[in-house]
Amino acid sequence: MHIEFEEEEDTLMEVQEMAWYKESKAEETPGGNLRFYRRLAHMNQTELGSKLGISKQFVSNMENGIKPISRAMALKLGSLFDVPAGRFI
Repeated sequence: MHIEFEEEEDTLMEVQEMAWYKESKAEETPGGNLRFYRRLAHMNQTELGSKLGISKQFVSNMENGIKPISRAMALKLGSLFDVPAGRFI
């Protein structure tokens, strides 16, 4: 078996210009972080709402940036997910 490799020209690109980086930065919002940690914990919006004493719709609104996440809610979320509350503000 004979394998040949073609040399590719290396092109350096700033990471901030790469599509995957731009997409990931777009999700770094308080709501995007909430969605990330909720999914990481294998919870749906209804389950999270139940743990927080709020509706599924309110969770959805926070994740989509329709409702801001208050400091009190950020503290609850930080405690629930064991991360700094600042990730949700």
